Formats: sequence, structure tokens, C-alpha cells
Amino acid sequence: MATRVLIVDPQPLFCESLAASLSASGIEVVGWTTDEREAWHATVADPPDVVLAECELAAGSGLNLSRKIHDHVRVVILTRRPEGQVLLDAVAAGAVGCISHDIAVAELQKLVRDPRHGRFLADPDRLLDALRMASGQRIDDPSARMLARLTPREREILRLLTQGLDDNTMAQQLYLSSRTVRTHVGNVLRKLGVHSRAEAARLALAVGGPEMRSGKQVVTIEGPRLTKR
Repeated sequence: MATRVLIVDPQPLFCESLAASLSASGIEVVGWTTDEREAWHATVADPPDVVLAECELAAGSGLNLSRKIHDHVRVVILTRRPEGQVLLDAVAAGAVGCISHDIAVAELQKLVRDPRHGRFLADPDRLLDALRMASGQRIDDPSARMLARLTPREREILRLLTQGLDDNTMAQQLYLSSRTVRTHVGNVLRKLGVHSRAEAARLALAVGGPEMRSGKQVVTIEGPRLTKR
């Protein structure tokens, strides 16, 4: 029986291209979407075997999606970032894999087809570097240690703060209430030992590296929708 895959990524062109490549290898792509909520509904209605999800989506978060569905669907974070930047957050969110876009399509196909549940999926050629980055990033820097204290959700909030987004915009982006966002922002400021959002953003940009400088990905779509094949 073919492995059934749902693709969740902010870039429609990437979704279409990956879907075509996986389908050509005999993997059944049940659909793709740029939106966390749409992906969640799809997995509830007809759970695939594997969800391939980017961290930042056109709306929502692949990590948050994994938190919601990992008990009944295997989620693999397929990211544009270096794996080491998101590996620990992926594990904390319940994902069963973390793979960079640098992986060859043929190798991704092999990993997606792997029937062995309980095995964490990663590019074997990059795993050692990813683990070193995840475990040893600037741990001697006091500011870096403060960033490490943040939860995965708080790091998402901090990343959006570096983009100058207000509470309402962050709430829409992450499918949270404005009140919840304000609570997370308060926790971020307290843990970082700063008194303003601007100070938090400056610290994140100075210490956080590419993860905090990734910028917001803008995608033009006619509303969130699941595109089925």
C-alpha cells in the first residue's frame, strides 16, 4: 500500500513541485495546503500516514500543527532552516523527523516510505552537524542561555516580535487569541530580562542568528484551501 502524504508549506509552487516528485515515485500525495488550520481539518477528516510541514506557514505554524496531531499522524518538519535550529523544537512538538530542504528528493522519498514507527527521520549525512548545532549553540553566552529558556511557542512569538508585528497580527498568524499572545509576550520579556518588545527584538537579532532573522514569508493565495490531487 502506498504511503499517503500531506504537504504543508507556505509556498504553493514548492508544494506543487514536491507533490509531483513524490507522486512520480509512487507515494500518494493526498493534498497540500499553506495553512495550519486547513491542514488540521484535513488530518481529522482523512488522516494521512505522514505530514511534511514547514515551521512557518502562510497562516499558523507547522510546529503547532504537530502539537495538535502527533498522537494520530506522523509529522516530519521539512524546513528551509538548518535542521539544528529547529531540531529540539520539532522533537518537543511531537514530530518524528526534522529534515532540511537541502536533502535530495530521492533520499526524502526513502525516508517518507520508511515503515518503522519509532524511528526519528533525519538526513543521515547531516544529522551529526544538526545535533551539534542543537546542543551546543553559543551556550557560553549569557544572552544565548536566556533564549534557550524560552519554550518553542515563546520562540515563535519572539521571532514575530523581531518583525515588528503587533498582538493582533501575531494572533492571526498563529491562530491564538490576542490575550494569549500578550501573555506569551510578557513571559518572553520576563525570561529575557528586558522591559520592552524593542529590547527583546534587538537581543533576539543579536544572539538568535538566522532563526530570528528569517523574516516573514509572504504568500499570495485566494484564502486557505486544501488542494487535493
